[in-house]
Amino acid sequence: QGGYAKESSDAFKKFQQETFRKVLAECDIAISTAAIPGRPSPLLITKEAVAGMKPGSVIIDLAAVGGGNCELTRLNEAYTTENGVTIIGYSDMPARMANQASAMYAQNMCNLLRHVHGKGKAAEFLTNLHGALDQGEKGDIVARSVVCCKGGQLVKMPPPPQPTPAKPKAEAKGKDKKTAEPENPMKSAALAALALTIGVCCMLGLGEGVKTSLLTTFLLAGAAGYQAVWGVAHSLHTPLMSVTNAISGMTAVGGLLLMQKTDSTQAYILAVLALLVSSVNIIGGFVVSQRMLNLFKKKDQKDYSAMMLVPGVVFTIVVFTRPELLKAVNTVSALLCVSAIGALAAMSTANAGCKFGMVGVFGAMISTMVGLSESNLMVASLLLVIGGGFGLVMGLRVSPIALPQTVAAFHSLVGLAAMCTSIGSFVNNPVAGASMENVAAIFGDFIGGVTLTGSLIAFGKLNGNLGSKPLDLPGKNYLNLSGLFLFFALIYVFLTSGDGMFGVTLLWAVAALACGMGLHLVGSVGGGDMPVCITVLNSYSGWALVAEGFLLNSSVLTIVGSLIGFSGAILTKIMCDAM
Repeated sequence: QGGYAKESSDAFKKFQQETFRKVLAECDIAISTAAIPGRPSPLLITKEAVAGMKPGSVIIDLAAVGGGNCELTRLNEAYTTENGVTIIGYSDMPARMANQASAMYAQNMCNLLRHVHGKGKAAEFLTNLHGALDQGEKGDIVARSVVCCKGGQLVKMPPPPQPTPAKPKAEAKGKDKKTAEPENPMKSAALAALALTIGVCCMLGLGEGVKTSLLTTFLLAGAAGYQAVWGVAHSLHTPLMSVTNAISGMTAVGGLLLMQKTDSTQAYILAVLALLVSSVNIIGGFVVSQRMLNLFKKKDQKDYSAMMLVPGVVFTIVVFTRPELLKAVNTVSALLCVSAIGALAAMSTANAGCKFGMVGVFGAMISTMVGLSESNLMVASLLLVIGGGFGLVMGLRVSPIALPQTVAAFHSLVGLAAMCTSIGSFVNNPVAGASMENVAAIFGDFIGGVTLTGSLIAFGKLNGNLGSKPLDLPGKNYLNLSGLFLFFALIYVFLTSGDGMFGVTLLWAVAALACGMGLHLVGSVGGGDMPVCITVLNSYSGWALVAEGFLLNSSVLTIVGSLIGFSGAILTKIMCDAM
């Protein structure tokens, strides 16, 4: 199954030493203890790392007998390097502890004397000592323990005090441990039936404004994502989040569709922004995902998963020679994205799963781009090169330790793209009233805003830019409820308003509200729970993609969004149960 228990690869060791070098540059004292009996001590601190340390810094190498963890350690020597770093490589450290041992013993004896004489100082020492002995068992046990005889008589050592017994847990009144009430099967069946009925009603409600084909793909893709994520190995949960995050960069497809269909300058700018940030997320996300999976590779392990990219060539040939198969390319691309999650169930197929996701996103992108006008195609290509290049640089430069939080940073771009596309779609066709398109627009706008700022807060906490302590504002739960009720109120006004331009203003208000709620919701969670927050936000991005799919009548966005939404929700539950 792979995992971190395997022997580290040379690449991982290199990254490890790079991380040590950065940390050592900020430290004043470094103590290394990595010693292996019968084997040379592992090299952890290179000479380049020592050269980068501040003058006056000290390295204490306790593994000097085996060669040392520091490359410049000299056995049984202490010396200062040219840049002012003192390296201590003594192998007889226990023999050098006489001063410290004497000082600690003297401190203990001093504390004993102070305990006996109390506030009366030295003059009261003998008085207090004899008094404790005369009181017998009621006297101070410490004073009685240090006296062996008094007046020629043996003083019996008092028995050691018994530990304080733990307080028994208070049992709730009216409850008997032995006779727990059995669960009522009728009540359980009724609750399950109620939940199923509500789910069926929601799905039938979607059928009011969503095409049957889109509704079918939404439900089937959701079921596939629900089943696939249960089989993913726990050690691969972080790569799974990274891969699904990269796939959620399909928001670029929404930007491409909006660029082609709009005549509004504002909507076109929003579409351009959505495409640009989505391209950063796609390339950067897959680079980060592949680097994560490379950390699991065994030494000298051969990887031929790159061959799985060959279908991308087939997609390229088909979209330029057989335009009647464009819908088929979209369907197969969505299927490959589903397969990517299934392949991440085991380490042996995880690399291939990452490639499935790459090919799936590539197929959806290229099949959409062939339908663009010449001017839009040039603009889109330029944006993809700029955004993809930036994502590539960021994905390659980030430290391996910072890979999880980098996923959160890239994920914020998905939220921004979903928000821009949702607002831009309504700007392009500002028809007020209650319709599935308007419902999808306002929900996509809201989910995108929460994902944008929430992911940035998660990145800041994981990366150390923000404190890990949860934000604890007075009445924070009421603030969240107020924001939710305000959102419902804005939905009502948006769907009942007869003015399209006022609807655009409302969408921007929803975006501002969502960004504020994202800041507060994730900020109120401690740093230790940020991985769970990232999975929740990952699920949110899936629902935002579904909203885009309904809004733009795109089956591939609907399938991928449903897949990410359901799989992210299940992954959140798995992680919560594990914690």
